[in-house]
Amino acid sequence: MKDAVRSNDLPRTGLGVRMTYLDIEVLDELLDILGEEDLRSITDSFVDQLGHQLTALATHLGQADHAEIARIAHSLKGGAGNLGALALSEAAAALERHARAGEADMTASSLTTLPEIARQTVAELSERGYVSTDS
Repeated sequence: MKDAVRSNDLPRTGLGVRMTYLDIEVLDELLDILGEEDLRSITDSFVDQLGHQLTALATHLGQADHAEIARIAHSLKGGAGNLGALALSEAAAALERHARAGEADMTASSLTTLPEIARQTVAELSERGYVSTDS
């Protein structure tokens, strides 16, 4: 099992900033509080649930069920935010907003970008050792 990478171990750009889908400070704090095993268990569960949420969102979009899209997006927004997955949380917040407003085109557009943001988020979690290799 690869050790989780802490923010001070990350490679930096010329400006000293690493572009990321994650707030590493949030993950570092969770790592300190929970320990590696518990944090990895939580992130593994999050990644598993994320796949189910993306599938459900696509299904409900096909049914034009904006209330259910908003509910799932709200849950995703909170879960992602709690783990420091800021880009995913922000994308889910936009999806929730558009779904609640009944904006069909904007809901569909927001949902189009979500899977790639989710993929990049999971890839970064994995790259940094926050997800088990068998997830």
